[in-house]
Amino acid sequence: MSDPPSRLAAFISELKHRRVFRVAAVYACVAFIIIQIIDGAFDYLHIPEWVGTTIIVLLAIGFPIAVGLAWAFDITDKGIVRTKPKREVTATKAPHPLVGNKTLAVIAALAIIVAAWALLREPSLDGAPIASIAVLPLDNQMGDPEQEYFVEGMHDAIITELSRISALKVISRNSAMYFKDKDILSPEIARQLNVDALVEGSVLKAGNRVRITAQLIHGASDEHLWTNNYEGDLTNILPLQKTVAGAIAKEIGLALKPEEEADLASAPQVNPEAYDLYLRGWHLRTRETREGTLKSVDYLEQAVAINPTFARAYALLSHGYLMLDGFGVISRREARIKARNAIERALELDDSLSDTHVYLALYKYMYEWDWTGAERAFQRAIELDPNHVHAHFEYGLFLGRLGRFEEALVEAQRAKELDPLSLQADFGIGTVHLLSRQFDKAIEQYTRVLELDSHQSVTRFFLARAYYYKSMYAKALEEFENLGLRWGIMLANYAMGWKTEALPYFDSLKVAGEQRGITLGSMAIYSLLGDKEEALNRLEKAYQERSRTMHPIKTGPEYDFLRAEPRFKALMQKLGLTEVFDQYGQRIQ
Repeated sequence: MSDPPSRLAAFISELKHRRVFRVAAVYACVAFIIIQIIDGAFDYLHIPEWVGTTIIVLLAIGFPIAVGLAWAFDITDKGIVRTKPKREVTATKAPHPLVGNKTLAVIAALAIIVAAWALLREPSLDGAPIASIAVLPLDNQMGDPEQEYFVEGMHDAIITELSRISALKVISRNSAMYFKDKDILSPEIARQLNVDALVEGSVLKAGNRVRITAQLIHGASDEHLWTNNYEGDLTNILPLQKTVAGAIAKEIGLALKPEEEADLASAPQVNPEAYDLYLRGWHLRTRETREGTLKSVDYLEQAVAINPTFARAYALLSHGYLMLDGFGVISRREARIKARNAIERALELDDSLSDTHVYLALYKYMYEWDWTGAERAFQRAIELDPNHVHAHFEYGLFLGRLGRFEEALVEAQRAKELDPLSLQADFGIGTVHLLSRQFDKAIEQYTRVLELDSHQSVTRFFLARAYYYKSMYAKALEEFENLGLRWGIMLANYAMGWKTEALPYFDSLKVAGEQRGITLGSMAIYSLLGDKEEALNRLEKAYQERSRTMHPIKTGPEYDFLRAEPRFKALMQKLGLTEVFDQYGQRIQ
């Protein structure tokens, strides 16, 4: 006689008898199929996220209910009947269940098919991971052109947050903006920008509420991989931007560093009025005009007055002061003090903002001639944001001015890679060539820029200089005339032997020089006339005044005629610089 079954064995046998396992398996398969449909189809239909969440919660709640009903009842071809315990079942044939083995097999097969479909629709369509991305200009859903500054500010913020992820190459805003309002298919945009995926989206602001919609598109196939909406109020706009960037990174499947995860998970609140002023200031600063910079600084000063802990506003304000000095609006002394105070305050509040470290680097080498400190700041900016185009661009120019041309070219080319449609990046490469005395390459680069945009006056000026140092004086004259630059016209005339026309300008140059300090034009004229004493006098005065125009002295071709002079060598030593070229422009190291 066999032993009676244990209680556990008996319970499991009862579960099988009541078909609880069968119902649980069917429920799980059907629930899985529904969840995959929610995950895939809801994105394309733009159904709110809460609807999918509600369905999933209901499915979770329904599972124990379904199991309980399976224990108590059975669905047969005769309808719903109460399930009798196994011990009460007679030897008569048991009622045939409605969900038989064949039905269960069909449901399981369907679940397997849906699982395979879910895997195949992952972002890595061709097996290659998404390692590069471009965020296209966001649509303005407010129907108000006056709100465009806000939409563009959100666009720039999402790019900035994504750029801080080291495993991802992110195309700069400048190149992305090229496609604004252009009817170009996604695969062609991805090809031009050389990226794996694109992000499209829109911004809607209603009162104090903001909604950002973002969708991920596979570049080569134009397949929409994911979309979602994110909402928040203006007080929490900074965390909202990080949430959007974090969601995109998650959908791509990036492996984030712990510090990157922490960065995306935290952001300070901001005063809505101060943030609006900040965005207005940012929008005007991007124009890089005298009037725009003046108004930008005004907005930013208001922003920090309202919100004294707004680090981003202080950082942008510091650059505004540097630009006002460049435009000659404020004195160098005033710019130096104000910029330093704003940078120090920004770093005190948040030293993780890469922009602040770029502006710190510019300040250190242009005003303090702290070359080591400037390089540390550039490197810190790039460490914080490997995709920071402006950091790579300015670092490249900095290295070029120090005579480290190979490294400079690497940085300039990296800026071009991140900003492929940018003329500024091309200008940076050309300027590295100019400083390294590769005038043919510089001319080729500047000419390419002007072919794309003939209104690039700074590039035309540098092209004129390259022609001049290449002794192509007629070409230099043509470019100086296009600019209407009187001293350049005089300079080229003199170089070609027309001294009578050029000499009268020298007196006016000296008068202007008293007010403007040392300039490239004044150095070039002194060089042509061989007036080394007056040139050195001006340089020493500029040194005493701590002029920001001293920073190109190490590699600038304008200074070559002075390089053999003891006074010039002493000045270089005081600046902590070593020689790269001799008085003939020949490289000595």
